[in-house]
Order: sequence, then structure tokens, then C-alpha cells
Amino acid sequence: MRLLLVEDDADLAKFVKEGLSREGFVVDLADDGQKAVELAAEQAYDFVLLDVMMPRIDGFTVLKTLRASGFKGGVLFATSKGQETDILKGLNSGADDYIVKPFLLSELVARIRAILRRTAPAGLAKGVQTSLIKVGVLELDLLKRELRRSGKPVTLTKKEFELLEYLMRRPRQVHSQEVLAQHLTRTEHESQTNTIEVHIKNLRSKLDTKPGTSLIRTVRGCGYSLEA
Repeated sequence: MRLLLVEDDADLAKFVKEGLSREGFVVDLADDGQKAVELAAEQAYDFVLLDVMMPRIDGFTVLKTLRASGFKGGVLFATSKGQETDILKGLNSGADDYIVKPFLLSELVARIRAILRRTAPAGLAKGVQTSLIKVGVLELDLLKRELRRSGKPVTLTKKEFELLEYLMRRPRQVHSQEVLAQHLTRTEHESQTNTIEVHIKNLRSKLDTKPGTSLIRTVRGCGYSLEA
């Protein structure tokens, strides 16, 4: 599951991101409301963990913007504001639940999973517990960080895993090298512009079993597409 963490406290954001990553979530971080809206427009998220008091755009406005744009994923407000009026405002803005700081990481994870069981799309409903993404003969387990092809395990590097996850979430769509590089830059915190071809080549060597055929199709002059 991919999660957007919207938090401007750097220390807390690092703690939460590391904790959720250990639980198997893929976490992107936005340290202000405007950045959160921009990331959500570029990337498909299953869940948003949202602080209320944010720079540039407050959390209530961020949530209204996301819901207005069609975002149907789970949303949990995490804030130090615990007054009843703030809780009601958050829920009325479209949040699924509300947690007050400071909180235990275990409680946070439990609340997120509970919301995901209610809000996960039909195609991922079974994946809330195991975070499975299935495309054709490929099955990706985001919690265990494992890939199976026709039931057989395939070992991937971290970067290969992140790239394949992105492609499997958008099968049959063509993605340019620039878009794929930007995705890996956000998840790996380093430039990937000149290495997409290398990662695609390595993925093909691990996924393809028949000479002359490939699950990842090259669209000349445009980019790459994962075929079912």
C-alpha cells in the first residue's frame, strides 16, 4: 500500500515514516499542504495521514481538495488539536478517523489498517491484510516485499521492486523514462534519470521466460508499459 504522510515536524515525520515503512507501507512525505496536493495529483495513493496545522495550506483544505478531485482512499487526521469541534470538523471534511498527538505507533498502524479494510478498492480489498497486487502471472506482496511469477518467487532489488510496483499499479499504461525516474527519485532520494533502462533490463531478465517476448513492452519514443 502506498501512503502519503503530510507532516511538517521533521523529527516526527522521520519517526512515523520509518515506522510505517517497517510495517510494509511505501511512504511519500509532504512537509506542507501545497506539496501534498501536488503529490496526490501525480501519484495514486491508497491512504493519506494528514496533519491539520500545515504550512501554505491547512489539512482541512488539503482534504477537501483531494476529495473534490476524486480521491476515495482512506484519510486519517493526526494532530495535537483534540477539541471536539476540531474532531467534528475533520470528520465532516471527509476524514475517516482522527488520532491525537502524541500517539503510539502501534495504535496508528492499527487505525490505518482498520480504515483500509473499509476503504480499499475492490481490486485490492483482499490486499489490505497482505497488500497484494496482481497483474497477470505477477503477484506482488507489499508487506512481505516479495514477488511471485506464476507462483514462483522472484528476487528483486529495492529499486526494481519500487519500479515494478509502479508499473503493476498502472498496467497497460505507457510511462516515460522521465516519469519513472521521478518516481524512483521520490522513493529512493537520489537521481535515477540515467538508470531506468538498466532497471527495466534487469526486470526483464527476471520476469521473462520465453525468448522474444516480454511482460514489459517498449513503446518506441514514449516509454514502457506492463502487459498483463
